[in-house]
Amino acid sequence: MKKAFYSLLGAALTHTAVQAGSVTDVLPTETTSEPEGLYIGAPHLEFFTRSQSNTTELPGYFVGFAGYQHQFESDFDDIDGDVSVDDFSLFGPILPLNYGDWHLLSFFYYTNTQFKSSGMPLLPDSDLHSLSVPIAIFKEHGDSWIYGAFAMPSWNGDFDASDNDAIAAGAGVGYVFSPDFRFLVGAYYSHTYGNDFFTPAIQLIYRPTVDFEAYILGPIAGVSYSLNDNFFIGTSLRYSSPTWKIEADDAGPERTVNSSRINLALSAEHRIYKNIWAAVDFGYSFAREIKIEDNDNNTLTDTDVKPGPFVSLAVNYRF
Repeated sequence: MKKAFYSLLGAALTHTAVQAGSVTDVLPTETTSEPEGLYIGAPHLEFFTRSQSNTTELPGYFVGFAGYQHQFESDFDDIDGDVSVDDFSLFGPILPLNYGDWHLLSFFYYTNTQFKSSGMPLLPDSDLHSLSVPIAIFKEHGDSWIYGAFAMPSWNGDFDASDNDAIAAGAGVGYVFSPDFRFLVGAYYSHTYGNDFFTPAIQLIYRPTVDFEAYILGPIAGVSYSLNDNFFIGTSLRYSSPTWKIEADDAGPERTVNSSRINLALSAEHRIYKNIWAAVDFGYSFAREIKIEDNDNNTLTDTDVKPGPFVSLAVNYRF
């Protein structure tokens, strides 16, 4: 399967997820005026709006979160054994800068992953770490157009392997057809441990009513529905495929571990205090695969994992 973060302004610049990070989801609200000159703070991007918008009753996009996800034990397809996965994630902004209708945004996204498996000695049982720093620049042109580009350096693996760094980049252009229909098209490129990946990408935000939103945000698609000011629900389909580099050990040489899956989730969020929301996801993972390669991209192990359930808990700060 293809590598993770494969869409423009997707995992780096859109809804989370988590598992991926997300600039579109952290952009705040429509306002009536811009401060003059260079300033630090949340940008006022008309293209990405939710909170304080008269076109929706859904809460604002999140600007930070802390979360935990557990993938329950599932059997391998091709070998004897099973695997479960725990992920702990933290996401937040870093020093947003603005000058007129130019906006420079940066974020950190950290995930700690631990596999618990039997039957696959090449899969480590120690913590694996992922740290991404998406840096995006946007320019609005009037009320209808937006241009953007991003670069996302990342570090993935254990602390002892060599050359754990990777990079992704992309660019795109978006147009507001109406306050309730916004569309962006672009391209995404990544270079990870000698592997290059390129794909076109789209984003779409559609709000047919004030309490309903449908979206396609790179590797994530879904709908959200507001029940009232303090509670909303949704469903989403999300593709993720992180890769880590780990040190040589008794089981094998220095190698990369890629774990890909599609998560189908039902979500609920409840406001617990002002802009702080508690979230829970229940869902099912499928199209799962674990692929392990050496430094020359020779396959050491490649097996599918049977579908299975997962649960996620998070605390989100929504603007």
